[in-house]
Amino acid sequence: YSPSAVRIGVVLSGGQAPGGHNVIAGIFDYAKRLHPDSVVIGFLNGPHGIFNNNYVELTAQLIDDYRNSGGFDIIGSGRHKIETEDQFKSSLENCTKLHLDGVVVIGGDDSNTNAALLAEYFAAHNSTTKVCGAPKTIDGDMKVPGLVPQSFGFDTATKTYSEMVGNIQLDALSSQKYYHFVRLM
Repeated sequence: YSPSAVRIGVVLSGGQAPGGHNVIAGIFDYAKRLHPDSVVIGFLNGPHGIFNNNYVELTAQLIDDYRNSGGFDIIGSGRHKIETEDQFKSSLENCTKLHLDGVVVIGGDDSNTNAALLAEYFAAHNSTTKVCGAPKTIDGDMKVPGLVPQSFGFDTATKTYSEMVGNIQLDALSSQKYYHFVRLM
């Protein structure tokens, strides 16, 4: 069995979270391992990039520049959705013109709901482009027993918060006359 090259689109949706770059790097690495001629494109600045056909082809150099760093800067993100009939239609047309086998929407609960609606629209119009979502959140609101035990972003955020609270605790012990308040999500 010799797998064929694939064409995959990725889009970052919603607020930033640690690990977004590595999700894209993982998709890129898998596609290239599957077949060296595989192509991964990044839709720019969130879901509007899909229906506006605003994208960049991701290269090994670009991926390596962002691997293991920060969150959502490589292609930008957006909090908007694909909502109108014209937006759904344009998204389908653009993905078809790009010959995409799949689109991965990386985002939180709203973004994954929008990914499901996009998948249903594509299926209803007999598109060969498959749509899936990669759950992302820093506030832990996407935990689903048996399906999503933990999304990316949450683990890093909670470990970072824990470290910061521990540091403040030490400061509070050494300066007993001050009050310290910690506000987290």
